[in-house]
Amino acid sequence: MHVLTGQHVVLLQPYDSERLVPIWIGADQAHSIATRIAGIPSDRPLTHDLMMSMLRAIGVEITRVVVKDLVTEASGTGSVFHGSVFLQVGEHEIEIDSRASDAIALAVRCDARILVAVNVIDRSSIAAAGQDDEDVGELGVFRQFIESLPDDPGSSGSDPGSSGSANG
Repeated sequence: MHVLTGQHVVLLQPYDSERLVPIWIGADQAHSIATRIAGIPSDRPLTHDLMMSMLRAIGVEITRVVVKDLVTEASGTGSVFHGSVFLQVGEHEIEIDSRASDAIALAVRCDARILVAVNVIDRSSIAAAGQDDEDVGELGVFRQFIESLPDDPGSSGSDPGSSGSANG
């Protein structure tokens, strides 16, 4: 959770880069992603668990998910990340349009690759803490958040002078 705004965010970091792609997501998707990554079981299947059970039951595999685009909302108030889930159905591959957050929530359940289009990285990535990019506006606030993350993701305290990283 972004400590300054109270909004949920997923951080993706390309393997070959020190940049981070922040994706603002809803509370339900944040809970679904975080509990799976942390290995916390739920009493009953969450929506993404149900989807995975249904896909497995019919022999469908998620091969990868892609954060494919960053689209400015018609109202001009912000941007929305668009995603795709790629399914292997027998010998056919099918691309299903999705919210990026739902695609990520599914990927963490089946260890599918999470890919981000180069144009999305170019338009939305920020420098990891300690790099010399000049961030302004919303990205400046986000940079402050990154710099406030603890070195140890399992620690409960937050040292404003420490930095952390997230891999997606």
